Amino acid sequence: MMARMTWVIFDFAGVIGQHQPQESLDGMVKIAGAPDPEAFWAAYWRHRESYDAGAVTADGYWAAVLGAVPEAATVARLVEADVASWLFPDVDTVELIGELADRGTGLALYSNCPLELAEALDRLPWLDPIRNRFYSSRLGQVKPDPAAFRTVAGLLGVEPEDCAFVDDRPANVAGAEAAGMTGFVFTDAATLRRNLAAR
Repeated sequence: MMARMTWVIFDFAGVIGQHQPQESLDGMVKIAGAPDPEAFWAAYWRHRESYDAGAVTADGYWAAVLGAVPEAATVARLVEADVASWLFPDVDTVELIGELADRGTGLALYSNCPLELAEALDRLPWLDPIRNRFYSSRLGQVKPDPAAFRTVAGLLGVEPEDCAFVDDRPANVAGAEAAGMTGFVFTDAATLRRNLAAR
């Protein structure tokens, strides 16, 4: 039996927004004064889940990444640069979201991101068609935990079977499918448009 689908839930980074450009990455390394960029980025991602989940503050996160407590001004600059690095739209996906909104499709956003980034995303005018937005740092749950997807469906007032989830990370899509949602691994907006139309 074909899964029902009345809501499309989008991840942000790598789907609606582009991944961090190299210029932004280089800028953060410079602000941090990191002598070993490879080690810096390994620590950035190693400690990211706790930050995304809202379990640690920006101060705690950047202290863990740098291996020492940085000055408050350095933390502020790192937070600002980190947030800005994620705010580049994928214009093709933004266009597709507009098309879906015009057709009356239920739209939602579910992103693993810290509070500072969540606040910035809520101010982006090109996300206006998506009124239902969920962030790991506010929910205290992170992808790909299937329970997180069930929480999002519950907050939308629907069953997981009524939702499709779109993410560029296969593990996150697998988590959504384990919760009962239809999953789409994102490659580009044109392919997603065809896949959604086929459903």
